[in-house]
Amino acid sequence: MCGIVGIFKFNGEQISEFELKSLTSSVNHRGPDGSGIFIDNNKRIGLGHTRTRTFDLSDSGHQPMSYLGERYWITFNGDIYNFIELKQELKSLGCTFKSNSDTELILAAYSQWGEQCQFKFNGDWAFAIWDDKRKNLFLSSDRFGTKPFYYIRHKDYFIFASELKAFMSLNERYRPDFDYGFLLWQGKNQGCINTFLKEVILLPGGHQINIDEAKSFKLKKWWKTIDHLVEPPKNYRDQVDRYRELFFESCRIRLRSDVPIASCLSGGIDSSSVVSTIARIKEEGLNVERDLSTTQNVFICDFNGDKSSERRFANAVIANYDIIPTFIDIDSSIITPEDLIKVHLDHEGVDVDAIWLSLLYKRMREKNIRISIDGTTPDETLGGYWEDPEIAMKDAIWPWSEKGRFNDLQSIREGLTNYKLDHAKYKIMLRILLGDKTYNYIQSIYYKQKNKLSNNIDRYHLIAKSKRVYPIEDEIGILDNFNSHLYKEFHYYKTPYFLQRWDKVSMAHGVISRSPFIDPNLISYIFSLPSRAKIGGGYTKRILRDSMRNIVPNRVLNRKDKKGFSSPPNWYEKNMREYMLDRLSSTDLLQSNIFDGAKLKEDYENNLIAPGPNGNPSKKIFRIIQLMELVNSFKQIYKSNRQA
Repeated sequence: MCGIVGIFKFNGEQISEFELKSLTSSVNHRGPDGSGIFIDNNKRIGLGHTRTRTFDLSDSGHQPMSYLGERYWITFNGDIYNFIELKQELKSLGCTFKSNSDTELILAAYSQWGEQCQFKFNGDWAFAIWDDKRKNLFLSSDRFGTKPFYYIRHKDYFIFASELKAFMSLNERYRPDFDYGFLLWQGKNQGCINTFLKEVILLPGGHQINIDEAKSFKLKKWWKTIDHLVEPPKNYRDQVDRYRELFFESCRIRLRSDVPIASCLSGGIDSSSVVSTIARIKEEGLNVERDLSTTQNVFICDFNGDKSSERRFANAVIANYDIIPTFIDIDSSIITPEDLIKVHLDHEGVDVDAIWLSLLYKRMREKNIRISIDGTTPDETLGGYWEDPEIAMKDAIWPWSEKGRFNDLQSIREGLTNYKLDHAKYKIMLRILLGDKTYNYIQSIYYKQKNKLSNNIDRYHLIAKSKRVYPIEDEIGILDNFNSHLYKEFHYYKTPYFLQRWDKVSMAHGVISRSPFIDPNLISYIFSLPSRAKIGGGYTKRILRDSMRNIVPNRVLNRKDKKGFSSPPNWYEKNMREYMLDRLSSTDLLQSNIFDGAKLKEDYENNLIAPGPNGNPSKKIFRIIQLMELVNSFKQIYKSNRQA
């Protein structure tokens, strides 16, 4: 929704308006509709905000916002979808309101319930509330970390911001240095709370911080999904019906907005389910409250000449409903290196195929769309990845398992990969007998001997990689292997990474991405279900497919393949070759104390680096180039701020 920043000083030094405005302006792209700052009377605490307007478009929704005679001040990024219901509850308790925003609702809820207000909210958020009476700063990240929230904790100060780039706007005294060792983990650091900026930490989903003038710092985990499981229906058909009810409700309240809404549509099951459910809600006239959209718009991105295009599936969804499509046909030959550099700066990471997502949101904003309801994360909760059937097999290998379950899972695996698992049962039994660590160690030795070139890239690392720090995991011993795996992927690894990626790339264009698949009621229900409700009957994401029967076209629902959106195979070998050779010849790389630049260039020119699981060898080299471009972009931001 917005960009938020803050500074809290403990050493007697005062906050200047210039430094707070500089920090705030660093996230202007996240909130092009307005900005503001607050500094307390003692000039010890400062909050900044840049706004993308979604609720209450008037100045009444301006932030930082105060409440109860300026006792409380807030800077808030996100949406509270059930704010209409909560507002009525708070009014009955005597709370009054001056605006029609969900921001003021948070302040009223905090004044009434304190930290417990977090359990009341259904939404996506990162916010900071200053209590001027108690001299306490309260920071909160929503249950699943949908909104990035970074901070530096120092003995003399505490600084937070929505994005890592913001810390480059700080003066040299406060500006963090790069952690080059951590940069080498790029692409393998999903879910980490440490970052490639030293001492800059990500506040994980479901966590809060209290900090006061005496420098008392209390980090607390306020949400654990495992503590909020429910009793699902016993019958699978009833489980499907309940899933559909929860998903419809999740889509319904995410339609609440005072600005137009659209969706990204790929043609896959996830986005098709979101788009089709929204269409059905509109057809049936379900009461949304505060839904400004009179038409349903979808944006579809496709690479020209891509043989694996999903456009035909997207067209099947569009043909079913009254939907207005906008097609974005990408000719890879016109994508410039500068376009890719900007995407990586937006994303604050290395992702060679993020360009399509950026172009979608850019076009949305050009058409005055500020909110997109998207189909992110069901793979992590319902087992949609290539490896998921094999993990589920571990629960089906025992003699007392239901007959046919293993074979069902094997057929699902084959459908995803077109690879026959002749030795799947042997591999899983071996893994169970040896344990995961021993099995993985043996496998790694085998593959290194089989193809030494596949790990050739490690020869260029001249510094040790930094330790990756992850959130403390919940006690999930009651879950089986499959659900344990999904729980970890969703709460600690893949999902937090993807949500932050989605947020940053969309907000780079002032567009908010909402996902009905991460509604807390739906998530608690999903992790209460048995594994066979999620994967079985010949399909991954089984309960989603069955809940969408007669809503999403069967042509989409019956797909067994898994296609991740990626660039055409010749892009990095042909369109980017001139650029890559230029960067491999650059002084930055050739004199790098991290990589052996000369060897990289030689291997690229001689095509010595073997393809990895993600495709051609050019992508491996391109990732290293992008690491350098990312650092250079951050340095340029700092240089520009110093000159200003």
